[in-house]
Amino acid sequence: MLRQVRNMHVKAIKMRWLTGGDNYSYLLSTQDRTKSWLIDPAEVLEVVPNLDAAERRSIQVIVNTHHHYDHSGGNVGMLAALGKDNIKPSVIGGSHTSPAVTVVPEHMQHLKLGDLEITCIRTPCHTQDSVCYHVKDPQTGEQALFSGDTLFTAGCGRFFEGTAQEMDAALNQRLLGGVGEPNWALTKVFPGHEYTKSNVKFVRKAVYPNPNMNQAFDELDKFAAENEVTTGHFSLADETQFNPFMRLDDPLVRQAVGDDGSWSRTQVMDRLRKLKNTM
Repeated sequence: MLRQVRNMHVKAIKMRWLTGGDNYSYLLSTQDRTKSWLIDPAEVLEVVPNLDAAERRSIQVIVNTHHHYDHSGGNVGMLAALGKDNIKPSVIGGSHTSPAVTVVPEHMQHLKLGDLEITCIRTPCHTQDSVCYHVKDPQTGEQALFSGDTLFTAGCGRFFEGTAQEMDAALNQRLLGGVGEPNWALTKVFPGHEYTKSNVKFVRKAVYPNPNMNQAFDELDKFAAENEVTTGHFSLADETQFNPFMRLDDPLVRQAVGDDGSWSRTQVMDRLRKLKNTM
């Protein structure tokens, strides 16, 4: 799958789909395709066949969004596969828990890939070393967000190593603030899994059960029903319109979780995630 975001290129590579999985790896490349980041290449035997010789040569960095094996477990194997062609990328990750990591970025650290400007936004909760990568082409203004297991289309990750308060901060302060409101509509979201259909099913059942309660969600529902692949189709601005985990003050979200009018955002987030976990 190749999706061109004007002057940058994002190639989504399916992993584990033939065995019931739903992971994505991504090849992020500059306009001339001579420089690339390879993001979360967990399944080497599935990723390598989807990269041609020029794409492999372009890889300057292997990047992890967090340390879970289905995102970072391919680091060593990928280095070995590329090393056969004398390609020696560095490895960026949120901590040294990810194998072979050589660079651990600080929150809001700025990196470059050719002309592309990349901001590392640390979003601890799903794991404490979760990092989302916001990419901007300064020539066109086109932008992308590689959100790992922090932000999914109409959903968010489980709180494996964090709390509801941390997830609220990760999504609604660090991500939104780090990208900046003027950029939300320009920033396409590329999550770590294709979870959209299951997230839509949950939101339709628990939050917006009837049409016309949330027009943006109705449009997402229709798109998800008609498309197997949804990554890169929706912007961060779209998420603020239909993702309940980013709409904690929406009266319908609060009603869905049983808020009596006195709950904090943390309580709403906690209950919403617990509801999702049971569906």
